[in-house]
Amino acid sequence: MNDPSLCLEEEGFKSFDFVLGADEVGRGCAAGPAYVGVCRLDSLPSSFPAGIKDSKLLTPKQRAKLRSAIEEWVSDWAVGSCSNEEIDKMGITLSLGLALERAMISMEEVSGKGLLILDGNFDYLSYARASLHLPQRPDIEVECVIKGDVKSALCASASILAKLDRDELMANLSKLDEYKGYKWKKNKGYPTREHVEAIKKMGLSPLHRKTWKLKGLKESPFPSAPPLF
Repeated sequence: MNDPSLCLEEEGFKSFDFVLGADEVGRGCAAGPAYVGVCRLDSLPSSFPAGIKDSKLLTPKQRAKLRSAIEEWVSDWAVGSCSNEEIDKMGITLSLGLALERAMISMEEVSGKGLLILDGNFDYLSYARASLHLPQRPDIEVECVIKGDVKSALCASASILAKLDRDELMANLSKLDEYKGYKWKKNKGYPTREHVEAIKKMGLSPLHRKTWKLKGLKESPFPSAPPLF
């Protein structure tokens, strides 16, 4: 079943004043930043916009059509990012936590105690706050949910907004002369065969993650990280 619901949100509102959902995009890319989206509800709605699913299950046109509906449905939303340089320096997990922290900071503050439904099996937000000595948020409890973007309408909404923003960035970067050959408008920075072939011919750009290691390169320019596949 690929359709999310409000079951996790409904359960959250039994104990919390507001509920958030968060998801990341771009974790496995070889180039560009990673983005984390977060959406918040201040009360439990009776429904959510038709068509909301995990962003990976939607076409670009379907995602674009859902943007305005999601922005009107949620109480607040934000998207944070971490650069390829930060990913190379700190690793992807810590960087995702920093991106989510940036998104949370940019949202309007609300009173009360909240629940953050975080897609995945690891609380990278709390990990980043502790590792980077960032202010703690005792008013927000994090609950990791495997396949949260499939189960939670809030997480799915966050994934859609984050993917729309990141895809737009990569498409715009692909228009620049120095990046045209990598075809980022098509592959969005993921290590497709076409992208790897472009790296063989053109080398690395300043936006590539240099700690990544890719199959298909005899002498990988990404020497210090395990293979993605």
